[in-house]
Amino acid sequence: MMPDGFRASTQFPLLLPFLNVVNRIPYFIVSAVLALLMLWMSACRKDVLNTDPSAKLSFSNDSVYFDTVFVTFGSVTKRFKVYNPHSERIRISNIRLSGGNNSFFRLNIDGLPANEASNVEIEGGDSIFVFCEVTIDPNNELNPFVVSDSVMFETNGNTQQVKLVAYGRNADFFRPTNFPTNGFPAYSVLDGSTTWTNVKPKVIIGYLVVDSAQTLTIEAGTQVFLYNNSGLWVYKQGTLKVMGTATDSVVFQGVRKEPEYREEPGQWDRIWINQGSTGNEIHYAVIKNGNIGLQLEDVIELGVAPQGALTLSNTRIRNMRAFGIYGVGYRLDAWNTVVGNCGAYGLAFIRGGNYRLRHCTFANYWGKSVRSEPNVFLSNAQNRGGQTIISDLNFEFANGIVYGNLQNGNELVVEGESGAALNWQFKNSLLRIDNADINTSDPTHFVNIRLNEDPAFIDVQQQNYRIGSGSPARNWGSPEVVNASPAIPTDLLGNSRMADDGPDAGAIEYVP
Repeated sequence: MMPDGFRASTQFPLLLPFLNVVNRIPYFIVSAVLALLMLWMSACRKDVLNTDPSAKLSFSNDSVYFDTVFVTFGSVTKRFKVYNPHSERIRISNIRLSGGNNSFFRLNIDGLPANEASNVEIEGGDSIFVFCEVTIDPNNELNPFVVSDSVMFETNGNTQQVKLVAYGRNADFFRPTNFPTNGFPAYSVLDGSTTWTNVKPKVIIGYLVVDSAQTLTIEAGTQVFLYNNSGLWVYKQGTLKVMGTATDSVVFQGVRKEPEYREEPGQWDRIWINQGSTGNEIHYAVIKNGNIGLQLEDVIELGVAPQGALTLSNTRIRNMRAFGIYGVGYRLDAWNTVVGNCGAYGLAFIRGGNYRLRHCTFANYWGKSVRSEPNVFLSNAQNRGGQTIISDLNFEFANGIVYGNLQNGNELVVEGESGAALNWQFKNSLLRIDNADINTSDPTHFVNIRLNEDPAFIDVQQQNYRIGSGSPARNWGSPEVVNASPAIPTDLLGNSRMADDGPDAGAIEYVP
């Protein structure tokens, strides 16, 4: 039966002869003709070249990890697929290895061994293979710990890439096994409570999570290298113990080993410690060249748990793109610690918390860009999604130095909201302050303070924050602060604080 629209012969008189013929053709012949017609149309469609700039490729992997632990000189080969998800043929104008002939990697593109190829075509719905090979001598100490490159694809004016990541030297590697889609970076979870020794360096790619009830202990002399945007996350009720010594610090730094990267900020992300554990310790550490040195945060979304606490001593934090120490509702007891050269705040404590800092130096002479934030920021409030959350803040800073090169001359800002305590005090310290909102004569907040007197650091360009013989910080500290529990009779370098007329302000005692 024909559709209703064809019943009225008076409407389509010219079609009647054709329809009569069709009715006499066997059904299987009609089906065969239609099938051939569809194949022909499909072939014609595939022969059309898709030049739409929005037509992109898809890949079997967006990153290729060469995760074999190299023990001898040799090569490893991996592969990934490049898909054309469109019905029309697509032409990739250029495929190339970003590092070119200087790369550790080599390519085979659709059967052609070359690090670059042009005008590679993929039929609609089809794919090609790209093989990648890397050759590394793991015992060559000149190699970076993580070797990376990218395979670049240029199609119809847009550029896509597949990242290549390999291990360049012998080390213990931690690379991501979980890839969230909620915006949080890729991460792996520590395999139970663990002690890291200094036998081999540790390399973290992505975030490494110390999970609830786990403890990560890092022994003296251990070198921890973190890849781009990577970090160490001590989750709720997890514990971190960094046990460096005066002769063997634990060092956290980026993976790049070239001289120009030795003091370059922003090479990795942060050390992030949450609530629940009061046993976190960091002693004799160097934390450098990241975005945030220490983020100490009681995260509301993680639920109710005991206030987190960290003991921090004899540590240097420097070259952070944003914060040196960032505290949110935390508890910190710190001494003999130097925080230098941060792109924003050397220290920022918000939404309350309990903080005691003795003989600490916050020296911010950041020169990578124009710094607009003060060295030290204190607040009992936090704005979250338009809602202000407040909590009691208790802050004591004694026998210390807060100084820097901020153009407006003010290195301290204190802000607060009613409804929660805002207790803060500086004692026997050197401060740079030019803030009309702060009454520096108020004994509630300032006791025995020297204002806007240059501490005469030996060399701020080289981040040598020892003080010179004429420094106003000499003998300005209080012995009572030194002897408070736990007593700190020696400075960051092991020098006695009580060998002359009195303890100096800051982390490092003057020695002729």
